[in-house]
Amino acid sequence: MTMKTALTITLISFLLLVFNGQSKGQILSNLQKTKIEKQVDSIFQTMVKAAENVDYDKISLGVDDKYNAGFIVNNSYYIKYDSLISILKANLRSGTKQSISFRNKKITVLSANIVLLTASGDAYVELSTGQSFNANFLWSIVYEKINNDWKVIHSHQSQAN
Repeated sequence: MTMKTALTITLISFLLLVFNGQSKGQILSNLQKTKIEKQVDSIFQTMVKAAENVDYDKISLGVDDKYNAGFIVNNSYYIKYDSLISILKANLRSGTKQSISFRNKKITVLSANIVLLTASGDAYVELSTGQSFNANFLWSIVYEKINNDWKVIHSHQSQAN
C-alpha cells in the first residue's frame, strides 16, 4: 500500500468518525435531561389541570403555533391551533367537568430545546346535563423551548380502543 493510499484511508476514516458523531445530535448529561424532564412535566401537569377545569384560555398559554405543525384529534387534522381551540370552545358546555388519569407517561428529551411526551390514560367527563362518559386516550406532544418557556408545538390525541 502506498503512502498516498494509506493517508486517503486514514482521512476518510477520520471524516466518517467526525460526521457520525455530529449526526447523533446534542449530548446532554443525565442531570440536564432530568432537569428538562421536570420542567416539561410541570408544564404538562399545569395544562392537564387546565383541561380538567375546561379552561381553554389557560391551555392556549402553553401552545406556540408559529410552525403551523398541525394538531390531530381523533382522526381530524387541524392546520392551525386556533381552528382546533375555537371548535372546542364552541362545544364547551358550562358546568362541564373532567378528570384525567394516566396509565403511562414518558418524557423523552431529544435535545436541549425539543422534548417528546407520550401518554395514555383515561378521562371521565361529566356534562352539565348530568350525562357522563369515560374515554381512553393516547397522546403524543412535542414541546420546544421558546424564549425560555416550554411550549407545545404539535400534538396528536386519539381515543384508544
